Amino acid sequence: MPPRFHPTAASPLYAALVAFVLTALCAGAIIASLERREDAQERTQVADLASDHARALQRSIELALSANNALAALVRQGNGNVPDFEAIGTQMLPFYPGIAALGLAPQGVVQHVVPLRGNESLIGFSALLSPQQSAESALARDSRRMTLAGPLQLVQGGLGVVGRQPVYLDTGSGEERFWGFTSVTIRISEVLSAANLPQLSARGYQYRLWRTVLHTGEEQEISASVPPPGPHAAVRTLSLPNGQWLLAVAPSQGWGSPVKLAVRCALGLLVSLLMAYLARLLLQLKAHEKDLESMVAKRTREIEATQQQLKATIEAIPDLLFELDSEGRFINIHHQRPDMLVAPAASMLGNSIYQHLPTAAAQSFAAALREADETTWSTGHELMLDLPMRGATWFELSVSRKATTPGGEAPGYVVLSRDITERKIAQKALVLTSQAFDQSSEAIVLCDAQGSAVRVNRAFSRITGFSAAEALGRPVNLFTANADATTSFDQLCEQLNPQGFWEGEVCSRRKDGSIYPQWLSLSNVRDEQDRVTHHIALFRDTTQQRETQDRIRHLAHFDHLTGLPNRALLAERAQRDIEQERRNGGSLAMVFIDLDHFKNVNDSLGHRIGDTLLVAMSKRLQALVRAQDTVSRLGGDEFLLLLPGTTAEAAALMATDLLHALAQPFQIDQYELTTTLSIGIAVFPTDGGNFDTLYQRADAAMYRAKRSGRNRHSFFTADLEARSARTLALENALHRALERQQFELHYQPQVSLHTRQIVGAEALLRWRHPELGMVSPAEFIPVAENSGMIVAIGEWVLRTAARDAKHWLDQQLPLRTVSVNLSAIQFRHPQLPDMVSRCLHEANLCASHLELELTEGAAVDDPDAALTVMQQLHERGARLSMDDFGTGYSSLNQLKRFPLGKLKIDQSFVRDVSVDASDRAIISAIIRMAQAMDMTTTAEGVETEEQLAFLLEQGCDEGQGYLFSRPVPALAFEALLRAKNA
Repeated sequence: MPPRFHPTAASPLYAALVAFVLTALCAGAIIASLERREDAQERTQVADLASDHARALQRSIELALSANNALAALVRQGNGNVPDFEAIGTQMLPFYPGIAALGLAPQGVVQHVVPLRGNESLIGFSALLSPQQSAESALARDSRRMTLAGPLQLVQGGLGVVGRQPVYLDTGSGEERFWGFTSVTIRISEVLSAANLPQLSARGYQYRLWRTVLHTGEEQEISASVPPPGPHAAVRTLSLPNGQWLLAVAPSQGWGSPVKLAVRCALGLLVSLLMAYLARLLLQLKAHEKDLESMVAKRTREIEATQQQLKATIEAIPDLLFELDSEGRFINIHHQRPDMLVAPAASMLGNSIYQHLPTAAAQSFAAALREADETTWSTGHELMLDLPMRGATWFELSVSRKATTPGGEAPGYVVLSRDITERKIAQKALVLTSQAFDQSSEAIVLCDAQGSAVRVNRAFSRITGFSAAEALGRPVNLFTANADATTSFDQLCEQLNPQGFWEGEVCSRRKDGSIYPQWLSLSNVRDEQDRVTHHIALFRDTTQQRETQDRIRHLAHFDHLTGLPNRALLAERAQRDIEQERRNGGSLAMVFIDLDHFKNVNDSLGHRIGDTLLVAMSKRLQALVRAQDTVSRLGGDEFLLLLPGTTAEAAALMATDLLHALAQPFQIDQYELTTTLSIGIAVFPTDGGNFDTLYQRADAAMYRAKRSGRNRHSFFTADLEARSARTLALENALHRALERQQFELHYQPQVSLHTRQIVGAEALLRWRHPELGMVSPAEFIPVAENSGMIVAIGEWVLRTAARDAKHWLDQQLPLRTVSVNLSAIQFRHPQLPDMVSRCLHEANLCASHLELELTEGAAVDDPDAALTVMQQLHERGARLSMDDFGTGYSSLNQLKRFPLGKLKIDQSFVRDVSVDASDRAIISAIIRMAQAMDMTTTAEGVETEEQLAFLLEQGCDEGQGYLFSRPVPALAFEALLRAKNA
């Protein structure tokens, strides 16, 4: 028996052999499949190439042979006779490239050839009798189809083919007779050039073109490459008349690539060998794996024993112990207390320190790892964590880098994290205590039981002037005891209460010898046996505090500029003096003083000069009063004198003295200033029984003096009180009048004096109050100006007048302009030009239909500012006129600068024109001046025919007044316009 095979002994070699055979078989199958597929692709490609060239050759031959059809048609058309065949043939040749000759052969005998030159020998040639061509000719005749003969040697030289078309003519009896042939001779070279067969050789292919001779069946070669293709070439057939040609094409290098096949076979062999090697290696690795498993089991037992010892050691450590890899990921966590971890240990494993620690803590942790990576050891890095169960907790890290593994992997780290929270709290408390001691604003001195300084802070040196070196070891009594030495430090310590604390104010002395007030606090420090071991002295300098309190008391009762009592102190003194006069049955005068035009001083010379003038005036007032009198400044340019024991007559004399004394010039720097006063007087008990009432009534009396012309005094009266109450009531009602639509406009016509036609209207504001009735403009306009409401009311007047004017103009009523009065406050408002434009735009009214009237006072107060506003209004197209001209103080120099279009003569001049020569002269002068300056004049208050006649005589342009019409509401004015227009 043959020996049995033992796989255990030769298993690797046997496995390699099997793997080699299987792989080789697979590789062979794959290579064969690839070869078959590539051979089929190559044969298909060559066949397509042969088809392309065959089609090109067939098209070329068929194109040339198609000339036979035209020749046959000519023969049939001429019933066998083709006159001028040479001319016709000559014209046909250019249209059929490749044709060498055209011929006509009745009964098969050539009688006509084009071109004749060179083909003379063909005349008389009989194709049916020619041994070479008789077979094809007879086939053409009998089949009645065109037949291609050749290739054959042409009489012109070279090879060619002849295509013969049999022609049959109708005999008239329904039968056809054979007439003969039309022939087309084609040069082989011309046909082959169209097929471009030589290109195949240039592209690496062999070709052969041949035909099979009729009857004999032999192959006649037409064209071939050198060498011709082999027997396995791709063949394509050209179907030609009564015959066929064949084209064979094959690659010059043969079918397929031996080099590629060799490479593939080599690769298959290489892969087979590689698989055999891998199979052998795999079996060897399995055998080695078994050996390793036994070794690992042994080492595992050794490691487990070592780990048991290490675990016992680690469990004895109270701190947190972490093991991290080189990327900072937790791979092991040892802990005795879960509350010391930021998260459960299981959730931390495998995660980075950045995933569980706050940014700052993670950065500190990473810094410790980097230091350990550089030096193998790191300690001292601290971090704080807000633990869920413990709150803020501080840790100190100790990091050790592991040794590099034999495989070259990056080393990991062992981190010991110790809880140092209590230590940090103690350190923080110690630092805080030290900072509080050094940075305290109060001086702190720590002294021993004998009273010698052992420590001082910076505030001590700042307050006393002694440095720490100068103070340490010296008795504290030098720095804290009374300056007069009446009380020592020891005596103060004896005064400590049972709780060991005393405080109070003492006077002390600085290093430079100066005395200062000091607020001192003393306390004892005792040990465990309740014995006094140290004293703590705290003190602060109260100098500034005292000065501040004194200043606050002064500021609370005195004016900061003049030093005079303010309103608060005045009220206290007034109440005291009033009570005293009430008990004594006496009287008291309160004198309210206001400087006239003080604002001009501030605006022109500045507030510094104005303040200096107020101080000088306060000194002059103090020099005029008695010791028991009070001079107070209320603010701005207002002063108040409190004169106890003074009657109304004595108060009047005092007011006269004040007017005279204050009229004397004040010399302020280089300016000599003169001022006047408006004085209001109220007397107790006649005018009031308390300070507030007397103050209010003295104030009202002062305003009465101001309205009466200033530089005078005025007493409070019942009539003044009534007017004040009326003014207050009007002011309160005005605040809601616009909102409640209580205003209305009346219009007074402005009439051309020459035609008596209405040319304009003046809009006049009226206030209809449900309780007060019709309130006069002379009464409520000043109140509106003083309260600041005149701007809003004036805008309503402009908007309403513009809307009414637009309505009347749209009705085609005879109206040129509507005039609106501007108050001085409204004229000085910075937004006036924009407000006028806005009202015109809302009403869609052309600006030329609006006339704005302003008084002389509004223009002459600040001529430059007034000129700017007038120019802005004039640029917007509004007309400007000056109302009440002649009652103000405008100069001609100012007047000529203003862009005015009209002067309105005040009614005070018109009223007495018939009896007062001065009024007539003034009116005449105004009219002449306006005419000279190209201005229109309008006379106000025209009430009589006499006044009208005078104005006409002087050349006045327009007038308004009761002679023409009173001011009427808008609807009545519209009716008036319609009546004039009728």
